[in-house]
Amino acid sequence: MFFSFSIVLMWKSIRDDTKVVYAIWFCLVLHHAVVFLNVYIPDASTFHLNATHLAVKPEPVWFRDINNGAIIYFHSLAFLYSVFCASLFFGEELSVLAFALSCVVLVKLVNHLDLRRFRVGIVLLFGLLPSKVVFESATLRESWQALFFLLSVYWTIRLWKRPGILNVSFLLMSGFCMSILHPGLAKYGMYLIILCVIWGILGRKENVRWARHLRFLFAGMLVACVILLTQKMGVFLTVEQALEGISGIRESLLEYKDGGRTVYSFILDASSVYGLVTTIPMVFVQYMFAPFPWQVENVKDIYLVLESILRFLLLFFAISSWWKSSGEVRSCYRFLLIAVLGMEFVWALGTVNWGTAVRHHVPGYGVFVLLGAPRLILFMRQLHSEMFGLRKDNTMLPK
Repeated sequence: MFFSFSIVLMWKSIRDDTKVVYAIWFCLVLHHAVVFLNVYIPDASTFHLNATHLAVKPEPVWFRDINNGAIIYFHSLAFLYSVFCASLFFGEELSVLAFALSCVVLVKLVNHLDLRRFRVGIVLLFGLLPSKVVFESATLRESWQALFFLLSVYWTIRLWKRPGILNVSFLLMSGFCMSILHPGLAKYGMYLIILCVIWGILGRKENVRWARHLRFLFAGMLVACVILLTQKMGVFLTVEQALEGISGIRESLLEYKDGGRTVYSFILDASSVYGLVTTIPMVFVQYMFAPFPWQVENVKDIYLVLESILRFLLLFFAISSWWKSSGEVRSCYRFLLIAVLGMEFVWALGTVNWGTAVRHHVPGYGVFVLLGAPRLILFMRQLHSEMFGLRKDNTMLPK
């Protein structure tokens, strides 16, 4: 617990900004409070119990199925339990540690995108979302999924700015670690790595040390290696195979949920091209923004509506920032939008109700905050000025 507070001080660019450090610490205090609440109010975690049982075995079988993210996660948790102790508090603190590292990566991304004036607001908006606090303070995979996704886009931007083998290696490791945490992310991770490699190596048109034909050759070799590796692992899927698998998964989930109250009204129709064209947009919209105000029936629904409104605002201002930017900033924003919307699209295809969707929004939330929070903050400042008759803030974002 104390290490999670001190780890943010290991980077000079962060510890030199006292306000950012205090903002991260404030978020960590809230996460640790939820950990204490989880520990002392009995609420058993499946991952914790499975990891505890594995940790006491004399010869546990590690990583039996690399395509099953749940098995990989609780085997990793079991290994740490066997080294230290099988404690729910320890397991949840590991998740908080992953959140602390995510804050560090987020601040690094803020610096790369020249959004330093908004660092405190971005960190607070990133770390204080209630659903994020709950899911990233438990022995769940969301903390690590969010961390490795942020690391993947961070190393891609590093690669785009300074091409080098080291940046490529860290990108591939981050993408691989993200992919093994969930079957859906395993499928998405291959396409993300290909996107990152192509944009990171070929996206920059000037001030690059490599000759253009060498960059094409290197990028092509990396993409080919990724595809061959994912084929060997059984992760590579054609579009037709992916749609057939998704359709089967959704049918199984709908049978399991048995028409519950939170199940989406639109069902994915993969039987024809027309069915896909007409149902995919509605499924994606419901995944992103459900429940809608007319679907509210209890207090939890009220919170989820508020969160969906925030998500809509962040997405709106993220697209606005991309549209109004230019040059290299526009290129970065475009890459980040494609990456995060691609992840949300994959989650949307495999999600049938908004109760599950709230968890799946956690891994990509950081990029939405990074892109949308600056203009949202400026909008709120302007609204506050107009409401209370204060001087308007005419500060513009860098273009």
